[in-house]
Amino acid sequence: MKAFRSARRKTAVWWRFRYYLLSAVLAVALWDTPVVKPFRVFVVMVHEVCHAATAMATGGEVVEIRAFSNESGHTLTRGGWVPGVTAAGYVGCALLGALLIWSGIVPQLQRLSVLLIGGATMAMTMAFTPTGKADFYLGIFGGLVFVVMSLYSTRMGCAAAIWLGVMLCLYSLEDFRTDLWLFPEYTDAGILAQFWGWGLWAAYLIAGTWVMMSTVVMYGALRSLIRHRSRR
Repeated sequence: MKAFRSARRKTAVWWRFRYYLLSAVLAVALWDTPVVKPFRVFVVMVHEVCHAATAMATGGEVVEIRAFSNESGHTLTRGGWVPGVTAAGYVGCALLGALLIWSGIVPQLQRLSVLLIGGATMAMTMAFTPTGKADFYLGIFGGLVFVVMSLYSTRMGCAAAIWLGVMLCLYSLEDFRTDLWLFPEYTDAGILAQFWGWGLWAAYLIAGTWVMMSTVVMYGALRSLIRHRSRR
């Protein structure tokens, strides 16, 4: 009987996570289709916004933010703390994804997180992306969709948070894998390695450190949420 109650409790906990699991399965299954493609490019824009926000927060200036349809992008900055600015894209996406997952403990906080991410993406796009370009409209309207969903209702805001959180976490890990495999010298880790005057091998060491940090944070967020749900 005790084993049955334990199994039942675990099943109930995982049932509460059905939307996270469904989002992850759908995202992976449709990863290379036009259904998920716009979200992937939007996440690239969020990645670049993280670079820009860190540059501004550490005393630097932002010159331009771009995110292209082939999922490349760049943020041109002047000044700021270079290690923090370069790490902010990959690690920032992972942290935001973890925040959106963890904040499921408090639905209103989850809703507010989506609002802030959507609003910040819109503001940064309007300020630093050339007007009339495709990524300008993506940043504006993509951010607007998440802002509207968060304002419409708690249920819609939480749905937006779950989907965006899963996409941010998946894409941050996908970025590490594909970019380092194909062209490490152009990745954020490669740029930082060159800035420090290290060889290209250091890009893998830097990226590995970022992956470890990101994975620990994402795992911690999910574990914390599971513990919270299991006590309910």
